[in-house]
Order: sequence, then structure tokens, then C-alpha cells
Amino acid sequence: MDGHFSLNIEAVFRHIDKAETFSLALPTIKRALVVDLRTGPAGKGDEHPFIRVMPMARSASERLRALRRLRPTLPRAAEILVVPWPSFVDGLVRAGIWERLERRVGQTGSAVATDTLEKAFDELRAVEARELGRLLRGEKYEVLWAKTSQD
Repeated sequence: MDGHFSLNIEAVFRHIDKAETFSLALPTIKRALVVDLRTGPAGKGDEHPFIRVMPMARSASERLRALRRLRPTLPRAAEILVVPWPSFVDGLVRAGIWERLERRVGQTGSAVATDTLEKAFDELRAVEARELGRLLRGEKYEVLWAKTSQD
């Protein structure tokens, strides 16, 4: 599945380098990695960047509303960059995107955020493994066409 889609990786790198809020949408596992690098004053709960694996949102505006609810002490985010990733989680590493994310999160100086990003990657891989297992066992998936006895 990797490499069979068109995505300008250099543009993704530029966006990761500049955006304060972004989401890597992984439709194959129905999850998104949501990153909000903004921080607030210490003691208010938003002193570290926000990094979380979340269910896919229907739209960017829905994701912005969720961020507003999850981070009420911060001003409303003006925008969120959404990068669709229609491939395997490990493909993010092979494409260099994960390293770029690690570098950007590391620039915040928050060890908590760096650790959270690492845990998020582990969670994405675990979700993907569960989904692939369900696919192989035929759970939660339907056959689109079946082999007939004449095939």
C-alpha cells in the first residue's frame, strides 16, 4: 500500500515546520494524530503541547471545535492543517514525516510532549495491528465479492 498515492512530502515537511495545529489523518485505521503546539501558562493544564490519537473528525472545523473544548484556556486556534495519510503507520517513518514531527515537537523543549509523541506512535501501531487482525479474521469487514465455485 505504501507509495501508491500522490502526496508532496516536501510540502508536508514545510507545513509541519510552520503549522501550530495539525492533524495526520489515517483513514485506514479511522484515527488521527492531533498536534497542537500552542502552550498556555503553567498550572492551567495547557503548559505543554497537546498530542493525542483521536477518532477521525468529519471536517477540519469539527477538529477545531474539539480542540477548543479540550484546551479551553487557550485562544481559539485560527486554523488546522490536515494531512491525509492513506498508508501504513510505519510509512510515516519511511517517508521521513515522523522524524520531522519528532524534530518539531522537540523544538518546543517539552520533554512531556516528546514522550507523548512517542506513546502516540506506539498507539497508532497498536491500533493498526488490531485493525489488520480484524481484517484477516473477517471481523467488522464485509466481502465485496466472493469467489464462486466456477472461478
